[in-house]
Amino acid sequence: MVITAQKLMSVVINISKTYYKPNQTYSKLFAAGASEKENLAYLVGGCVISFVAQWPAQSRQAFINQQPVDELMGAILLSNLFLLPLIFYLVSAIIFIFAKTFNSNILGVELRLIIFWSYFAATPILLLVGLVEGFFGKNYQYYTVAGLWLSVFLAFVYSGFRVRSK
Repeated sequence: MVITAQKLMSVVINISKTYYKPNQTYSKLFAAGASEKENLAYLVGGCVISFVAQWPAQSRQAFINQQPVDELMGAILLSNLFLLPLIFYLVSAIIFIFAKTFNSNILGVELRLIIFWSYFAATPILLLVGLVEGFFGKNYQYYTVAGLWLSVFLAFVYSGFRVRSK
């Protein structure tokens, strides 16, 4: 798959629009049609950015413990690029089963679009979480910014479900 500059800019613009017009962004995503190819691209993009976001914290931990940073990065790479996508697919399957018990008409591909896009759109704040953890460690600043990330992620998921249910 070739990523053109226009497609990349479209994704960046959609991420920024998700912060101030989430309903319009989700409407546009649903109108374009949910596809597994794009869902997987959003998820992998989010996981790669999540991996990059953890570099400052891992560098700090390696410096404090006097251990090689490449060992820590290898473990984080494994968890973010191999295990995290599996966890996201498992969570989306559980939510799908839960939604079907309440007679929801949402499709699995649409549910994954909501969850994966929400994660991908919230990754700029995840980068901030990583920086704060790298500079200050896990103290109240970290937990404040991590709570902000979680609330933004959940707000995006809620917006996606609200748009889909209309």
